[in-house]
Amino acid sequence: MDKDQVEAHSLFNSMQKKQALLDEFEKLRPNWKGSIIRFAGMVLGIAFLIWMYPEIMQQPVLYVFLILIFGMSAELHAESKKINKRIDALHKLLKDDV
Repeated sequence: MDKDQVEAHSLFNSMQKKQALLDEFEKLRPNWKGSIIRFAGMVLGIAFLIWMYPEIMQQPVLYVFLILIFGMSAELHAESKKINKRIDALHKLLKDDV
């Protein structure tokens, strides 16, 4: 192999690595489907609790469950945003290095 072939092979390898990183980055991007699925899961969980224990509707326990569910949802959302910002920062770093 001569020098041009080695450089071409090296450039091709770096392009493949960059494309793999970009594909993974795009795959990890948040989408609207995940939000809808989490919301539907919360609603189904509440419906299941009401179906199994109809007396919950007459007691303030349901309100405690609602507060806990919304609190966990807010925490999950904040953590997801933090993780996505980390991924974006990592992508920017890798974009310059690769």
